[in-house]
Amino acid sequence: MKLMPEYAQILIVGVVFNGTWSWYITEREYWFLNIEMEDRFGIEVLNETTAETFLDQIVDYKVSTSELTEMLVDLNSAFQSFDDVLEYMPTIYVNFDDRIFYSLFPEPMSFEDYVPKGWVGEYKDFYNIVPDQEQYWIVDGDHLFDCLWKRFKGV
Repeated sequence: MKLMPEYAQILIVGVVFNGTWSWYITEREYWFLNIEMEDRFGIEVLNETTAETFLDQIVDYKVSTSELTEMLVDLNSAFQSFDDVLEYMPTIYVNFDDRIFYSLFPEPMSFEDYVPKGWVGEYKDFYNIVPDQEQYWIVDGDHLFDCLWKRFKGV
């Protein structure tokens, strides 16, 4: 992994492009899709027509589901509160094929308001649409985020 998640700065993002699911850990600024970003490789609007160029540029930030699972399992005992867990939860879902953008960004920054024309942008829980084999938080049938929530809330 080139970057480690950092709360509200370095995000875990799920991407669908050409029918393929991928995870990325990147800086948050990349994901304001319809705003020209200085550090987005000259791509003014990130959409279905510019996605391939963009994803080629961030290939070093791509991570496998197994890497994410391993990271979460390794850190499990180090978590002191559920706040520690938040940075390891997926924050953004971008489906370039269907022109859908969902955000679960935990701070008052509305990524979903910055989508290209013709796209759906919503603040929405997208975990249930992540393919089962890509749900890195499911380990041996246990939902680690739920288990950690219960552990820290005393449920």
